[in-house]
Amino acid sequence: MMDLSHLGKEVHRRYDELGIIQVFDDGNKRYLSFGTADEQSCQLRSRPDQPQHEYTRAMFAIITLLNEPQRAAVLGVGGGVLIRALFSYFHTLHIDAVDLRRAVILIAQQHFGLPRDLRIQAVHLPATDYLKQASPGSLNVLFSDLYLAEGLDKSQLCNDYLQLCASALADDGWLVLNLWKEHREDGRMLPLLRHHFATVLHATTMDGNWIVWANKSQITMDKKEIRQQAKRLSASLGFNLWQAARGFFRH
Repeated sequence: MMDLSHLGKEVHRRYDELGIIQVFDDGNKRYLSFGTADEQSCQLRSRPDQPQHEYTRAMFAIITLLNEPQRAAVLGVGGGVLIRALFSYFHTLHIDAVDLRRAVILIAQQHFGLPRDLRIQAVHLPATDYLKQASPGSLNVLFSDLYLAEGLDKSQLCNDYLQLCASALADDGWLVLNLWKEHREDGRMLPLLRHHFATVLHATTMDGNWIVWANKSQITMDKKEIRQQAKRLSASLGFNLWQAARGFFRH
C-alpha cells in the first residue's frame, strides 16, 4: 500500500468492491484518498465550505454566470466540498449528489460534513444511469467530476455521455466538466463538445486539470461586469474568485 503519511493521520479507512477509501487529517486540512498519491478531496477545517484545489475553484467559478439556479447535479461526490460550497452559496438550490460508490457518499457525510438536508439528494448510481433517468431539461447546472483510483473515468470523453449531459440540461444550463490537460491537447474533445454545445469556455489550471464550461445556447457575456462581480464575491468566499474564473474569458 502506498505511504500517504504526508497527508497526516489516517482517521478512517474502509473498503468496497472498488477498493480502499481513506480519510486523513493533518490538523489543518482533511483529505480523501482512494489509496493513491492523488488527493480526491481537500477540505480546510476552518472553512469547510471553501474549495481548496485550484481545479475545484475553477469549477465553482461558474457561479459568475449563474442566475439563481434551482436544480444542480454533481456527478462524483468525493469529499463533497464542491457540493458544500454550492449549498452554502445558493440558498434555494437543490442538488443531486451522485456517486457510483455508496461508501464515498457516506464518508462525505460522516467525515466531511456533507449536509443531510432536503436540498441535497444523495444518489447511489453510475453517472450514466443517473443521466439516462434524468428528466430532459431539468438541470440548470451539471458538474461532471468522475475519477476512480486509476484516474479519469473515460466515459466523460464519449459522444454518448456528452449527449446525455446536454439532454439533462435546460436550454440555458451549464455543463462543468473536469478533464486533464492532455484531453485539450489531443484535439478531439473540443470539436465533440462544440457539436453538442453552442458556447464552450475552457481553462487549464496549474495543477494540470482542464476545466470546461459548456452551454447549449449562444451566451453573450460582459467580461468587465463578470470580473467586477467576481472581485466583489472574493472577500466573502475567502479566495480570489476572478483568478479562478479569468482563464475562461481569454478567448
